Amino acid sequence: MNTKTVVPMLAGADADAKSERLAPTAQRPVQQRTAFVPVLLGTLALLLGLGWQSYLLMIDRDALQNAHGGQQQTVDNAGKLRASLDALAADTQRLADGGNASAALLVTELRKRGITINTSANAKTGVTPEPVAKP
Repeated sequence: MNTKTVVPMLAGADADAKSERLAPTAQRPVQQRTAFVPVLLGTLALLLGLGWQSYLLMIDRDALQNAHGGQQQTVDNAGKLRASLDALAADTQRLADGGNASAALLVTELRKRGITINTSANAKTGVTPEPVAKP
């Protein structure tokens, strides 16, 4: 056999095989694909993501409410302490105004440090001072 004749035969046979693979056959019907499944999966993923974020936000909200409740007692105690210290300072100022040398020294030292004493603090805070006996 001649090699010139063999090569075209192989090339022709190869081309026929390719055309058979690429050409649609009448035996297989072409299936129409819908977007239902991908849209359904995307919607479910979105809903699950939003649900998870909502759950995490509810946990954070509860934690913040517990932290706020725990701090409220501390704030209330600090307000009571401040009111009692204001009442003590007002009583010390009254003693200094009455002539007590130790109270006057204490008031001047507080003024040097930038602390002012409000003698009307008792009316504002509602704390009634105990009567102080003069020595």
